[in-house]
Amino acid sequence: MATMSDIARRAGVALSTVSYTLSGKRPISEEARQKVYQAMEELGYQPNFLARALVTKRTKIIALLYPSYTLSSGQQEFVTSIAEMATTHGYALLLWTSPSENLEVMNMTHQGFIDGVILMEVALHDARVDLLREQNLPFTLIGRCENNEGLSFVDLDFDNAVETTIDYLRASGHTHIGLINQSEAMLKREVGYVVRARTAFYRAIQHHGLSGVDSCCDESEQAGYETVMRLFEQDPELSAFVLLTPWPSGGVLRAISDKGLRVPEDTSLVAIFSPRMAEMTTPALSSIEFPFNEMGRLGAQMLIQKLEGKEEEKAAQILLKPPLTVRRSSGPRA
Repeated sequence: MATMSDIARRAGVALSTVSYTLSGKRPISEEARQKVYQAMEELGYQPNFLARALVTKRTKIIALLYPSYTLSSGQQEFVTSIAEMATTHGYALLLWTSPSENLEVMNMTHQGFIDGVILMEVALHDARVDLLREQNLPFTLIGRCENNEGLSFVDLDFDNAVETTIDYLRASGHTHIGLINQSEAMLKREVGYVVRARTAFYRAIQHHGLSGVDSCCDESEQAGYETVMRLFEQDPELSAFVLLTPWPSGGVLRAISDKGLRVPEDTSLVAIFSPRMAEMTTPALSSIEFPFNEMGRLGAQMLIQKLEGKEEEKAAQILLKPPLTVRRSSGPRA
């Protein structure tokens, strides 16, 4: 069975370098770390994580709290980018998908099984944030609360995204616009981006003197179909829709077609989600390019910097403002 000394000889580094790579006690160059990891793989070395945790008081495990029983393609991009960042820095990732009100995972953090936490689907008033603060456990947010003083987060600037979308549609001659938001359950839970998008929508509508209606929508094609039909009942003059969730897109297009309308000649669609998802529909959707990978990477990076004592004195707070990419689903009002 290979030992740390064997790893050091194979990698051509000092024994202390192997030790620091595994424990994370001191910074190691990326080149040296990769040499150690390669030697470990070649020799089939399996470190005793339990013994190391007892000595260092660290498990090198971070938890991602993502309250969703099913992960969409975009959500998987979040998880993949976080896992890649964690692995690069020698951390294991625990994915916890139970509902946010299920706080069993907090017992694991309290008992020392987890070094730090990344929170997602963050509510404006999130009980998980209060509990983690009480436990004095390092954590970061992908998303943000209403009061973010002292919190480290990365988020899409939904105010800017929605305002950019409405500005584009207004300039294209659309004066009656509908917003298709996330589910009613997420709005009731006050998930930050769901509330912010709705608020920004009506603020922009009012600012430009436009007419706007909105509706929540579950993640299914049929829900998308029924939502569009309902919005047309509220405002028959609708000529554009803003979509915050990709899964109803097929139903949205079907409903528009059943109304005898064409995309984009009669009705424009603009989305705020992953470009990969936007390009899967026919026609491809104009969209604000939701940066899933970048947000996941930054959220994990900020947490790891906290764990390794490299965080700046002031909490990092990053709002991303990706551009609008115009595709074939939108254009001037006929």
